[in-house]
Amino acid sequence: MGATEFFMPFEAEGVNPAELDAEAGMWAWLEAFDLVPSAPTRRRMERTRPARMYALWCPRAAPGELTLLTQYTAWAFIVDDQFDIEVPDPRRCLAAVTALIDVFEPGATPRGVLAVAFADVWKRLCAGRSRGWRAAVETEIRAWLWTYYSESVGRLSGNLPDLETYRAHRRDGVALYVFLDISEIAEGVDLVPAVRHLPALRTLREAAVEHMGLFNDVLSVASDEASGYLYNAVLLAEYHGGRTRSEAVALVDGMLTECVERMIAAIGRLPEELSDAAVSGSERADALAAARNYQLYVRANHDYHYQAARYTSAPVEALEHGLPLT
Repeated sequence: MGATEFFMPFEAEGVNPAELDAEAGMWAWLEAFDLVPSAPTRRRMERTRPARMYALWCPRAAPGELTLLTQYTAWAFIVDDQFDIEVPDPRRCLAAVTALIDVFEPGATPRGVLAVAFADVWKRLCAGRSRGWRAAVETEIRAWLWTYYSESVGRLSGNLPDLETYRAHRRDGVALYVFLDISEIAEGVDLVPAVRHLPALRTLREAAVEHMGLFNDVLSVASDEASGYLYNAVLLAEYHGGRTRSEAVALVDGMLTECVERMIAAIGRLPEELSDAAVSGSERADALAAARNYQLYVRANHDYHYQAARYTSAPVEALEHGLPLT
């Protein structure tokens, strides 16, 4: 797989110089909320490198914004680790997902370390954001969290999705719609509903998120296979189609290229749609800036996966983790 050359026409823009400050702020927050209670959990976070991910995503973000986004990213990876590499347990998954979703309820008291930490970071992410932004991100987080429950049942039953069904599922499960939107904090953007619902922007976002999820699958295939986690496009191509590993990777590579082509086509349509919808001024500028940023994020996601030991290590090391958090 290392020899595969993936089509990637988007340019990188460097690494945010505040990365080390953001990483220090991340560790202080993780420790304050008891999210890395053991040596294995710390080592897994070190291999994950959330600060590097966001330093590539938002190379011009201010240190405080980069730190906040890195903290959320670390939390999201910890949530992911509660389910993907554990024996599927729908009851435990349902309890964990419900506790996190309850954070959105007005006046709710968070239950468990994951929910307490989420309540803190969610409040800070929402500061100064529009009602539309908050509603969109809440919807995306809910959709992401429920994919864990669906997968826990699917893994036990053996009723695994075909590739087309999985591609739609993966767009929610990779949680990157959330990252597109929280990155607006660093970019000084707050997209209005008239922009969010433009066909071209919706297509662009869908293609960008799908690319990032499928690329993650390709780089995670060894560890996913080792843990028996088959919600991976490469493994599903083998499972349903009887393909060899190289054939399955080539199939997913074709999907990745198609995603990039859909992004480029959508970017080309966006200015006309903005004009047709009479979106002008700062709202138009924000939409065009977001479109440029989505290209950067896809490129940054590509580069990040080659720089984090979570994806480059052998499964025996990459899968090391502590006990599930409550």
